[in-house]
Amino acid sequence: MISLEGVVSRIRYYRGKRDYILTDGKGEYTFFTDSVLAMGSCVSLEGEMAVGGLRAEKAETLSGEKELRVLEKVRSNIREGATIPQEPALVKDEAMKRLWPALGSAALELIIAKKLGRSVMLRFHGDADGICGAFAITSVLPCKAFQQNSAIYTVKDALRDIQAIGQESRPLIVLLDFGSADGCAEGLELLRAGGMDCIIIDHHPFTRKDDPRIVNPFSVSDNASKYTAGYLACEVAAACGLDLAKAEELAKVACSGDKSDIIQNGPEDAKKAMVLDFLASHVSFGNNLDFYKKVMEKDELFSSIAIQADDSIREAAARAMSKVKKSEAGPLTIIAFPLEGIVVKGEWPPASKITTRVYDMMRAESPGKPILCIGYTERSIILRLTESAASLGLSANDLAERVKKSMADFVDGGGGHVKAGAVRAKEGFVKEVVNGIIREASAAASAGGRKD
Repeated sequence: MISLEGVVSRIRYYRGKRDYILTDGKGEYTFFTDSVLAMGSCVSLEGEMAVGGLRAEKAETLSGEKELRVLEKVRSNIREGATIPQEPALVKDEAMKRLWPALGSAALELIIAKKLGRSVMLRFHGDADGICGAFAITSVLPCKAFQQNSAIYTVKDALRDIQAIGQESRPLIVLLDFGSADGCAEGLELLRAGGMDCIIIDHHPFTRKDDPRIVNPFSVSDNASKYTAGYLACEVAAACGLDLAKAEELAKVACSGDKSDIIQNGPEDAKKAMVLDFLASHVSFGNNLDFYKKVMEKDELFSSIAIQADDSIREAAARAMSKVKKSEAGPLTIIAFPLEGIVVKGEWPPASKITTRVYDMMRAESPGKPILCIGYTERSIILRLTESAASLGLSANDLAERVKKSMADFVDGGGGHVKAGAVRAKEGFVKEVVNGIIREASAAASAGGRKD
């Protein structure tokens, strides 16, 4: 008589019959039983070996303390058998080394989820960064993946997800490229109350540094937006076994989409990011990844969309150029322009793409010139700095931080990295904040660099 305890990790159906896969965290065992068992249930088996697996004469679904004991034993066995790298694979700077325990822990949780056959839902932000991160995660973990266009995970979102998978076996929600913001707290608390685990991989500023569910580079660095969520997801996926070349390919596009230079990326990465951003701006809430994968795999369709997306940006940038106002501050040229009447909220092209295109055009006109480019809508202010401007000690993130402090009554938030950033102004105060940024940049440039 053979006795086993473990978790039902898979159920296979064949000609009206079913067999089960049980894992004890060290191995997997096929068994047959006349009992009907639920996916993810903890069971105790007794039986004899037969052709094709164990014929279970007794199959007991465990509950209470017995269930918890077996589940923790299985999880412990998986942890002991898992091989998590000692450091990140793609970016090995000091910030990522400090974040690695959290990234490695997230990778281990995904490995455990896969081994246990947990019901997993991935919600990714609808842009190139979020989409590339979702490509990486879904390459190593079977899950339902859906697009989320809002940066806030609301109570309504939580209720929807609890209804969708809350009754399944030990459900897990993964939020990618959003979820850290304070406005998400109520939705996340509702998930907890509903018995659903959650992992958040994000790179936006946040205050809940003691929340163990959040993996965010702002917990280890003040200049953290450049470590994009898509890149972080690629590090996690690589730790789970994703081919390193594939992880790097996706990370390059993710970083290109968010104008991050932590991984060197080129024109082809930028084109892919642009196409993904274009597609994301045209699809509805809840879109899954299949649509994006099909477009990226069809060369003719991809090229056609790339041309259309680029033409739209070029036309919008030409209109923005007609509104440019220049000023000089020592060696720095400051270019500012309104995007009112050019940008339509929720439509392509967004303010960030238009501002970047104007920035590229001005940089091409004056190679090597220190330039600060500022494009602004009714509330959003986009910042772009050339390498030579950064060499003066200027930083888009620093400029955002300064106006957040000096104009606290006018600013809702902001941040970024050295050469790209954004500020969110309160309604009716965008011009005042733009002028404040210009003053800060002018003072810093005239002084020859960053002010402390």
